[in-house]
Amino acid sequence: MSQLEVRDLHVTFGGLRAVDGMNFDVEQGEILCLLGPNGAGKSTTLDLICGKTQPTGGSIRFQNLEISQMWEFERARLGIGRKFQVPSVYKELTVAENLSVARSVKPGIWHALTSLPVRNSAKMREILDLVGLADKIGEPAGNLSHGETQWLEIAMLIAQDSRLILMDEPTAGMTIQETDRTARIFRSLKANHTLIVVEHDMSFVRTVADRIIVMNQGSKLAEGSIQEIESNEAVKTAYLGH
Repeated sequence: MSQLEVRDLHVTFGGLRAVDGMNFDVEQGEILCLLGPNGAGKSTTLDLICGKTQPTGGSIRFQNLEISQMWEFERARLGIGRKFQVPSVYKELTVAENLSVARSVKPGIWHALTSLPVRNSAKMREILDLVGLADKIGEPAGNLSHGETQWLEIAMLIAQDSRLILMDEPTAGMTIQETDRTARIFRSLKANHTLIVVEHDMSFVRTVADRIIVMNQGSKLAEGSIQEIESNEAVKTAYLGH
């Protein structure tokens, strides 16, 4: 049984079908990359899975549970985490405090900071080791580099026990070194997490993707390995024209 099953998923905005009949499965521990030209519906597909946008029709099943009509917070509690293009961290709080907020089972920053051990949690240190931020544990998040801020947000999703992590252009604005490190982080996440990634950096996709889906005009154009996608004539036409 697949961890995520998407069937005939579509959404309409003002008469325009932004996502049109998407069908795909994602296995536990898989890294699936969504590619396609701007406006192809990739980010909207992530919005539909996490609940930011409600579908016009179709089915989304997560761990065999129908979630297509659930609220966004309900899906987050089930283990679906979303990382947007612009990092969302508390810049005035330290790295450790950001993780405390993410781990809190009750809403509110004050509850998180007063009810959880901020610096000495073994789990927290394990997560920060995973994303390479263990030496930044007491640093204000506002002092982090762009890449480090992205890794902190990934750490926050891990702290929330997100089993399915949706990422929208995670390497945008990163240096080559930061992108390489992000690829290593992604590969290490596969042991316990499933990832769906929207990305334009093809060298990064080649490094991390187990499977690729190419979208065009809201629909699935092609699906397969990096080798199959790069040799697909329909994909070449969509990107380059006739």
